Amino acid sequence: MQSQNIQSACPYCGVGCGVKICDGKIEGDASHPANQGALCVKGTALADSLNMPSRLLYPKVSQQEVSWDTATSVISDKIQQILVESGPEAIGMYVSGQLLTEDYYVANKLMKGFIGSANIDTNSRLCMSSAVVAHIRAFGEDVVPVTYEDIDDTDLIVIVGANTAWTHPVVFRRIQQAREKNPNVKLVVIDPRKTVTAEQADLFLQIGNDGDVTLFNGLIRYMVDHGAIDHRFVKAHTNGADELLQVVQGPDFLIANIARQLGVDDQALTTFYRWFSASPTAITVFCQGINQAEDGADKGNAIINCHLLSGKIGKQGAGPFSITGQPNAMGGREVGGLANQLAVHRGFDPDTLSYVRQAWQAPNLAQKAGLKAVDLFDAVARGDIRFLWIIATNPAVSLPNSARVRAALAQCECVVVSDVCANTDTAYYADILLPATGWGEKSGMVTNSERCMTRQRAFMPPPGAAKPDWQILADVGRKLGYEKAFSFTSEADIFREYAALTAINKETRFKLDLSALATISDDDYAKWRPTRWPLDQGVTDPQPLYHDGVFATSNAKANLVVPAQLQSYQLQSVSSHTEQHDLPRWWLNTGRQRDQWHTMTRTGHITALAQSEVEPTVYMHPLSVQQAGLTVGDLVVLRAPSSFPLKSMLSVHRSSVDPTALPDIAYLPDSACSPSIPPAIIVRLQSDEGLRREQVFMSMHWAGVFGGPNTVNHVVAPSVDNHSGQPAFKSSQVTITPAPDMLHGLYLGDQEPALPDIDYCSYQKSWQSGIWRFAQSTPADCSSSFNPDSAALAIWLKTLLDHQKVGNEKRVDLISVQSLLPSVAKRLVIEQSWGYVAVELNMMGEHSVVTGILALSYHPIVLDVATLGELVAKPFSLAPVLTALSHGRQSSRLICSCFRVTDQQIIDAVEKEGVVSLYQLQTQLKCGTNCGSCLPEVEKQFGLVIASVTHNL
Repeated sequence: MQSQNIQSACPYCGVGCGVKICDGKIEGDASHPANQGALCVKGTALADSLNMPSRLLYPKVSQQEVSWDTATSVISDKIQQILVESGPEAIGMYVSGQLLTEDYYVANKLMKGFIGSANIDTNSRLCMSSAVVAHIRAFGEDVVPVTYEDIDDTDLIVIVGANTAWTHPVVFRRIQQAREKNPNVKLVVIDPRKTVTAEQADLFLQIGNDGDVTLFNGLIRYMVDHGAIDHRFVKAHTNGADELLQVVQGPDFLIANIARQLGVDDQALTTFYRWFSASPTAITVFCQGINQAEDGADKGNAIINCHLLSGKIGKQGAGPFSITGQPNAMGGREVGGLANQLAVHRGFDPDTLSYVRQAWQAPNLAQKAGLKAVDLFDAVARGDIRFLWIIATNPAVSLPNSARVRAALAQCECVVVSDVCANTDTAYYADILLPATGWGEKSGMVTNSERCMTRQRAFMPPPGAAKPDWQILADVGRKLGYEKAFSFTSEADIFREYAALTAINKETRFKLDLSALATISDDDYAKWRPTRWPLDQGVTDPQPLYHDGVFATSNAKANLVVPAQLQSYQLQSVSSHTEQHDLPRWWLNTGRQRDQWHTMTRTGHITALAQSEVEPTVYMHPLSVQQAGLTVGDLVVLRAPSSFPLKSMLSVHRSSVDPTALPDIAYLPDSACSPSIPPAIIVRLQSDEGLRREQVFMSMHWAGVFGGPNTVNHVVAPSVDNHSGQPAFKSSQVTITPAPDMLHGLYLGDQEPALPDIDYCSYQKSWQSGIWRFAQSTPADCSSSFNPDSAALAIWLKTLLDHQKVGNEKRVDLISVQSLLPSVAKRLVIEQSWGYVAVELNMMGEHSVVTGILALSYHPIVLDVATLGELVAKPFSLAPVLTALSHGRQSSRLICSCFRVTDQQIIDAVEKEGVVSLYQLQTQLKCGTNCGSCLPEVEKQFGLVIASVTHNL
């Protein structure tokens, strides 16, 4: 890592925080307008993310390392072959919001301009495409009209479908600071879960799944009945008001009926409606809870409708604020990275086609929109797409019904994967693996949620032969014969061409016009400071977007969109199944955890980020756990109510890959790809009082070596929004039943246990060692009958320890267990009332050192792994081992990841140390003083403890 001061941008969410690299440290950039120096817990741990295990270093073709020239020649030859045989529609590309704008631009140009296919889509389809549709339908262009500065000057903040305190902590900190500055600012949170964000709200509405359209249509009716419609603005600047207002006139939109449909208190609902109607300004922040639904685009338009009808747009502190999930999802949307866009916010109309063809000198310009993400992989499954290039994303995990995706990849004629990591779930299916540069090694531009363009800058050399994605793509473009079109020599070259292309929007109502930067010098590009578009060059006091009421529609007026009306069916659904004594169906909501990112390839190996949720876990309301006859802490089976139909019957696996050569990859059981068997996963059960009774929640992150085959998207239905193609990750139905009788295992050590095919396995990076948790319904090497006896446990113990190699090390023979262990292994086996514990010992100098601890039981293992972990790599003493085994489960819960502060430490600080204020607590324990991501939980826990102490006085 270079020691000089370098300014860059965080590679995680769409907040777009600035970071500063200086003297080997990475910290927040106080000069960046997005974060003003603040970072969340993931941003704080960026330095640790650079030490990524399993880094892909050299190109590989059929698992053999080759030169870049060979790899790009194989790719170009295959593309040319398929173009001749099947045409451009047989080529597909799937890219990522992790790419920089320059990467995106070259990928889009190559596919749509020169290969001639618009079958290039992005994982942004999974998070923001419904918002894109809502923006275009309302404003005529995909534009977010709000900035972070608006948060500082608003009267009301509404957060809907977002756990902002966890998913965008720096924005939530800004919200809290605005409330501290002005106590009159109200915060309303609308969500099916009572999240950490909801606990900070002045008003919380816990609506049912997909009740958002109903909620906001009810708000329109309230505004009509109470004279809160801005008729002057509506008449002068909108279309479609009469039709929309007519729709909400029926009795269904009276408050009592809306409250009943949503399952909320009518007084609370009235309060929200009154606050929004009466507030001079209001911001509605929305994210995946709105977008990831079958009516996600309609939800977005329902929110926008309320702002247009009330005139709360185009002025400081007001507007709908779609906050993006990835660092450059906006940049990808700008260049045209979605399959239904051509380029620079334009579609496939004749004028745009003509302009782009001339600008690119494109011989094979795509003439129509391509396949969106789910449809793209359906086409792969059918064999319609023969060549698929996947860049910087992990669709084998992240797409719904992921067994279908894996089956499609397995039979695809040619799969190319460009990534930084060699062992992702998707990389397993690659015929060609290409090593790309990662964050800190590559340079380019990113655009955040508020349209602010920031430079990511390299501060360390790439390892091995890794290359920036744009270079890889340009190399292939030249190999295809388009030397001039892909003769870029730097990111600045690409950015200039991209900026020049946006001139199509000059002298139009479109806001994306960067043409003034078409001649930016290399030096100015290198020195770029964060800048928001529209550029407003020469304007000393820029006005809020749409302050003039002029939109990018044909008549310059915003469109009020009549959304489809989806009722909240989940209450009736669950109750009806219960009344009929059928297996209940639960509404599965999926989402992010505070400390993890996507499929954990960048964050799973960071110890500080791996402590808050340690294994794949589903959460239920405590009363629902009781109703379902389940037990907290047990393993349960989540199963889709029925199989997801495959459009192509697939059962083969990629024959060219040797599974034994990829030990870190999680393989699906054969049944997972069967079109007739409902998909299922096995996960740990925990309770959460913040959930509605009919709902369950599971995080989206668990995958690969960290989560094994039990990733939540195996059971998420492939339902999508008809307008945007965005999957409905928030509203699948599942059944939940106890897992069958299982043998449970826990292993702490540095060497991964050689587990056989197994039903459940997870990996957690801990401070002292790795932690593997596993379970199997039938003991390995045992008869098919399940006999929970010592002999079966002994066979399992032998199976799991057989893989250990003695090498030249001298081992201590503390106990002879020839019937249990290989003759070369020396371990202390301790029988417990609940099973066995095997302590692995090695001679290091004159001491016997603990190098691993294995526990086996026919019941869920309840051990204090933190205390046991402290024994690993330490000289062996029997007393501490026995003491740790007697402790039982670790009772504390991690609150602050940065300083490893638990709830028990907060309790002790108050009850034993006499702490009486939050300031004292933070001074003593430092919790919440670094990134601030945990502040809401610190405040909550501290309040609970103070209340308990006060009550007991």
